[in-house]
Amino acid sequence: MYLSRYCLVLTLLWFGIARAETVDDWLMKINNAATNMNYQGIFVYAYESKLESMRVVHQVNAGVVRERIYSLNDAPREIIRNDEQVWCYVPEKKIGVHEFREVSKQSFPNMLPQRLSYLRENYDISLGRVSRIAERPAQQILILPLDEYRYGYALWADLQTGLLLKSTLLDADQRPIEQYMFTQVSIDTKIADNDLLPLTPKEDLQWFGIKNENRGANYAIVENPGWRIENIPQGFTVSRQIKRFSPIREKMMEHYVFTDGLAAVSVFIEMVGENAHPQINGVTRIGAVHAFGHAQDGYHITVVGEVPSATVDMIGMSVTKISN
Repeated sequence: MYLSRYCLVLTLLWFGIARAETVDDWLMKINNAATNMNYQGIFVYAYESKLESMRVVHQVNAGVVRERIYSLNDAPREIIRNDEQVWCYVPEKKIGVHEFREVSKQSFPNMLPQRLSYLRENYDISLGRVSRIAERPAQQILILPLDEYRYGYALWADLQTGLLLKSTLLDADQRPIEQYMFTQVSIDTKIADNDLLPLTPKEDLQWFGIKNENRGANYAIVENPGWRIENIPQGFTVSRQIKRFSPIREKMMEHYVFTDGLAAVSVFIEMVGENAHPQINGVTRIGAVHAFGHAQDGYHITVVGEVPSATVDMIGMSVTKISN
């Protein structure tokens, strides 16, 4: 009897704490936890019939964020990143890619925007139930789209700290497309600098990407765009238009980024020659990411985003060259 009453009291307190805060409070807690708190743990990434397990080490020191993610199964892979740059290690192929973080800094467990009122113009946002993730109580937040041009999200935030413990991407029927979830996590712990070092020495790999550490040598603002993108789903606005260095083809290309505050879509436009490498033609999909590509007037246009196929198709087909 005592145990039952004790569990009932804890349950009431648990739900009471969760419901005392608004959905806006929870979204801001998630965002703040990922950018201001040390944590480390193991999470699984599930998509289609695949399941990957990864370890993450996340350090915040004097406002500087550093993070290391590496695979625990299949081929070894490793990502090291900070607020400005990202290094991808693929030792089984003896290659690495070094890039500036220009497209989007949305990633598990930091994926939420600051402009909550703007987000509501395109999504229905509500609190769900409290459940248990990685042995920690977590509040569910549902973010469901108001049209067919974006996915929905089901999020679970740690009840105590707000750290995002689980994220599920949902299709139009609210079926899961992909999922990230911590299975083990330690929050607000001390992270040693050595824990952020890669397993593979940089000199063991052939590197692609940044040729000059000076950002200006790799990127330039497009002040007079040579292209017009005429058809964009409601709610998406351009957040960046730059010329950037392509790490694989080793030349500059135009890059436009559109976002609705949560989802992001990139448009890449590059001049192609007769001996150009094969590129995407039509719509293709890898997990939750859709890509659309086609050739136009000696250029190749590629649209990529974690959005439905209708979104990349609409944007890609509306890219036209501005006549001089």
